[in-house]
Amino acid sequence: MDLHQRGLAPPQAKVPFFGMAEKKRPASAERPARSSADRKSNAGSTPDPWEMCARLEHGGDRSFAWSVREQVIDSAPEDRARIEEQLLKALALPGCTEAGRAFVCQMLALVASIKSVPALATLLKDGKSADDARYAVQQIPGPEAAAALRDALGSLSGAPKAGVIGSIAHRRDTTARAVLAGIRENPSEAPVVREAAARAIAHLS
Repeated sequence: MDLHQRGLAPPQAKVPFFGMAEKKRPASAERPARSSADRKSNAGSTPDPWEMCARLEHGGDRSFAWSVREQVIDSAPEDRARIEEQLLKALALPGCTEAGRAFVCQMLALVASIKSVPALATLLKDGKSADDARYAVQQIPGPEAAAALRDALGSLSGAPKAGVIGSIAHRRDTTARAVLAGIRENPSEAPVVREAAARAIAHLS
């Protein structure tokens, strides 16, 4: 059934009172051509997806995150340094949210090199961001990443510290055995931390 049959068709346009249909103006008269400056201005208003990812909120719009995720996953080896740089810039933004930081660290886990270690090492020493950072750091090869994990132990306690110990074990960092043994035997450490240290030592044996 079409719109006329359903009674939903719009009313017929009225003919102007002077009895002649109004002559349609050419498109050029209705909309003046945009200048190159206008086009550049409009193009510049498009949000930067990398910056938007840093401002993610839990339960919010993740369309930009999906776009960035696809770029990261599909990146060729020669493009990963550029992508890593974009992610590090997003991580350093003053408005980076908790959800944004978690997402950026997840993406860094896929492409990060030792260049990312200094920024991630700072996050490792904060109990609020240690879990996000360690998932990225534990994927980075080299002694710099291993050292960042060991160095963070003295700044953490409770579950975040246990998590970093788990990352040390995941990397099979045998140089951490002495530090882990000291944590295991330290009665002032939380039980969850001492247990994590004992498991890590067993894994590294």
